[in-house]
Amino acid sequence: MTEAAAEPADVPPASAALPRQLGVLRRLADRTGEERVLRVTAFGVLPAALVFGLLAVPDLRAQADDYPMWWTAAVLSGVLVAPMVMGALAIVAPIRSLKALAAAAAATALIAQATLPLVKDGALVPNNGAPWIDDFISLGAIVSVLAVRPAWAALIAFSAGCLTVVDRWAVTPGHELLPGVQNGLYVFLFCITFIALVVMTLQRVREADLAEAAAMEAATDAAVEAARERERGRINALVHDRVLATLLAAARPVPGSESLRQADAARALEGLHALLENGGEADETVDGEAFAWALQATTTELAPEAVFGYEVHSRLAIPSTAVEALTAATEEALRNSLLHAEAMNRTVHVHVGEDGVQVDVLDDGLGFDPSRVPPARLGIAESIRGRMEALPGGAAIVVSTPGVGTRVQLRYRPEDRG
Repeated sequence: MTEAAAEPADVPPASAALPRQLGVLRRLADRTGEERVLRVTAFGVLPAALVFGLLAVPDLRAQADDYPMWWTAAVLSGVLVAPMVMGALAIVAPIRSLKALAAAAAATALIAQATLPLVKDGALVPNNGAPWIDDFISLGAIVSVLAVRPAWAALIAFSAGCLTVVDRWAVTPGHELLPGVQNGLYVFLFCITFIALVVMTLQRVREADLAEAAAMEAATDAAVEAARERERGRINALVHDRVLATLLAAARPVPGSESLRQADAARALEGLHALLENGGEADETVDGEAFAWALQATTTELAPEAVFGYEVHSRLAIPSTAVEALTAATEEALRNSLLHAEAMNRTVHVHVGEDGVQVDVLDDGLGFDPSRVPPARLGIAESIRGRMEALPGGAAIVVSTPGVGTRVQLRYRPEDRG
């Protein structure tokens, strides 16, 4: 049994809308991990602000008369209350609001350090002490990493360290420099450590999100390509079965094949109409006996002399996609036999069991060598093997020997579906 050659049809890409969604998916992936880290970091600021605030209470009470009340209230609101609110709302508030609170805390901390020598009133801090704001001023520099770029956060930490040196020098009796330098280094190193930790975490999360987005894009591209290949194979098989085979039968008439040509022409029009209307797909199912009767009608119409037999041992529900694939592949096998095999006898046998469906098409014609069939020829490659392999749970086996005949076995196993 041989088959007619045909060129692959030019099929438009399937699921063309999917690639347009990749940009949206990538943007979602790019920020999901970053937002998660930002929210966790903001939430972690809440207990830190509470602890730093409690530790500052003794110094604040001791130095309360040395600073204006409005200035003290402004510093506490910006450097302690704002981070507390940010931490309390970290899970539910918009990221923009969290960043605004972090920026307010960082700006308030720098302004407080810069104005401290100007607003201080009264006796200087004892030589072994420090301004009360030094107990928690680092918090403002730390949260800046949530609001600005890493370079700006590092600059804020450095500025906080330098201003700590100036403040300690300005308010300490004797204006000793060494205590200020020690405090400034402590503030800078403390802040830069946590800033670096957050920056590195964000960087790794962004890299992971980009890798996930790339994997998602690759998986989507693979799915689109697989859908495109399935659609191309289905249309190629349809064009071969319904159109080219009809033209070939008309160009190379076989005595007594007038009914075959008429049936193929009718099926060609029906198949192309279904393809234009709804892609030729349906969601219905049929039982094994109905399938056997329908295939018997098709066999009788194409090859009235063929012997048809069937066995139905279950009430298996066969999906319409499987019915269409099995029927079309059987038609192609019969058509090739009628046009090329010069067979005296043809047999079609259907077996429906609990494990699936099997259709055997046999003839005693000229036969051929399957290994020598060019891959570009669509009759066996697409209309039989390709169509059945594209069906989940489907398979096709073609056995033929020159001078002996041909057997085409079509199988459908529903449990093989993924």
